Amino acid sequence: MVTKEDLKQEIEQLDSSYLELVFKLLKQFPHHHRTTPDALSSSRAIDYADDFSMFSGILKDSPNFNSDPVEIQRGMRDEWN
Repeated sequence: MVTKEDLKQEIEQLDSSYLELVFKLLKQFPHHHRTTPDALSSSRAIDYADDFSMFSGILKDSPNFNSDPVEIQRGMRDEWN
C-alpha cells in the first residue's frame, strides 16, 4: 500500500519540470475535508478492490481532456522524443 510518505519521497526526487503536471493530475481527484484520522497514515489496510466505482468518470470533465483523444496520445508520445 502506498503511503503519503512514499508519495512525498517520489515528488522530492521528481524532475521539477513535471511538478505542474503532477499537481494538475492530483487536483482532478475528489477531495474532501477529513474529520477522522487520515486513512493513508493508518496502519489498517483499506481494500478498494470491491468499489472502483468511486473512480468512475472523475476525469470526464477535466479541462485536460477536452480535445481529440488521439491527438492527446500523440502529444504525450511526442513529448518524450
